[in-house]
Formats: sequence, structure tokens, C-alpha cells
Amino acid sequence: MYIDYEGRNPTGTHKDRIARAHVEKALEEGYSAITVGTCGNYGVSIAYYARLYGLKAFVFVPAGYTLERTGEMKALGAEVIPWPGTYEEVVAESRRFALANGIYDANPRSHPEVDYAGYSSIAEAILREVEPDAVFVPVGNGTTLAGIWHGFRGKAKPRMVGVTTAFGNQLLWEFYGDPRREIAETPVNEPLVSEISFDLDEAMRAVKESNGYVFGFADDTALRCAELLRVTTGLSVLPASALTVAGLIKFVRKFGVREGNFVLVLTGGVHGGEGFGAYGGALSYYGWKNGARARAVLGKI
Repeated sequence: MYIDYEGRNPTGTHKDRIARAHVEKALEEGYSAITVGTCGNYGVSIAYYARLYGLKAFVFVPAGYTLERTGEMKALGAEVIPWPGTYEEVVAESRRFALANGIYDANPRSHPEVDYAGYSSIAEAILREVEPDAVFVPVGNGTTLAGIWHGFRGKAKPRMVGVTTAFGNQLLWEFYGDPRREIAETPVNEPLVSEISFDLDEAMRAVKESNGYVFGFADDTALRCAELLRVTTGLSVLPASALTVAGLIKFVRKFGVREGNFVLVLTGGVHGGEGFGAYGGALSYYGWKNGARARAVLGKI
């Protein structure tokens, strides 16, 4: 098992890889401001790089979401604009704002080539360390999965395994042909819930071309996996991304895999990796007193 820990990035998540690329693109094209619709992490990344490069950032957020990182966006100089509605509606409003005001649009699918180039660097980093047999990626819009696969094309062909919430993601619905389209949004699964996965087609292409798979899990599994990683690795991981551990376990069991190089793509925890405080102590129910039990669980994979 190998971990690509994106919490090492400046704002603690993988979003920094594309935020920097979009800000540089905006400067190259002569823009003085940039906008995005976000649930949190991407907004912080855009705010960080916009300030670093001297751009004004306008960050639209869903008014009803948890949004633990709003204070960081404001501290970085971004104008945060709460908007009623879903994440998808907030993205749409940010797009309209960009068009009406001549501002660079950093939203999903506005400049997909920039997103894929940014996330291709994850594949390049992985290949410098190991040739993977399977890579497990958290899935919301599908952009990260699609971008990493772009980076592997022509160099390696690991099986791309998307891991997401069981309670509302278009890639999961499409993969299993599920017509129900049921959504249950929580503070834990917010980064993964996606009624419209903006990079659905490219993410599905990545899964199919690589003979990959898609798994969905509940919140309690995310919290267990996050705690498991904490006691075995010392990393504070966003519970939504910790589901890659569950994806690996289910993959191994489903396909009878007994050996190989497996890479988990993990991103930072709440507030850029400071801990699980925002989840109200839910992890205490699982009682990992020390690392021995957790290591024993991982040892059974």
C-alpha cells in the first residue's frame, strides 16, 4: 500500500494542484479576478493562489452547507458570496457572474484541459515512486479521477478505482445503472455528493479504459477509515477521502487480489489537516485505543 498524501500542499488538499494552474492561466489571459463555486476546499485553494499572484477572488458557496473553511477564504482576501441552493446551482451562479463581469471562470468543465494537466501531476508523482496495479481516488465531480488517468495514459495502466459516498453521486449511479438518484447530504459526505458530476464522461472513460471500478460507502465507514489511517500513519485525513481504504479492502475481496502495488490518493483533513473536531466527536464511538488493533485490521487485507 502506498499513500499519495495531498495534505502536504499549501492549503492541505489536492485542489491546490488545479487552483494554481487556473490562477496562472487567468494571469496569462490578462484577467484581474477569478471566481469559483465550491463546498470549501477548492475555494480556499483559489483564494490562496489568487492572493499569491495578485488576483481578486470571488468564491460562491452554498448558503446551507457546513463550510468550515469560510473563515480561511476571507482571511486570504477572497470575497465569499453565500448563495441559496445546491452545489451545482452555486457553480452555475459563479459561471454567470464570470460571464457578466469579465472574470476568469475556474469552475469544473470551464477549462478541463487545465484541470487534467494539474491532476496529471499526481500520476507523475506516483510513477516516480512505484508502478501501480490499482489507484484508489475519491470521487465527487470525477475531475481528479479523470485527470490522474490522463497522467497515466501512455506510461502505465493501473486500474482506476473511484470511491465515493453511497448517498448521492452521479458517477456511482451511472456505473451501476441505478435510476433512483437518491441524495442524503451530510457534513461528512459533502465533498463527494454530486447530483451532476461535471466530469462524468471522462471519469467513466477512465474507469472503463483501465478496467477499473466504482464503490460507494456510508459515512460511518468514512469515519472508521479516517481513524484507522490516523492511528496507523499519523495522518489527519479528510474522512471523505479516507474511503479509499474501504475501496481497497472491497476491491481485494471482490476480485480475489492477493498481491500488487496499490496507491491511495488522500487529501487533508478539516481546516487543512488539523483534525476531526468539526465532526462532533463521532470518532470516539469506534474506540481505537492504540495502533495495534488498526494494524491488525490492515494486516488482514
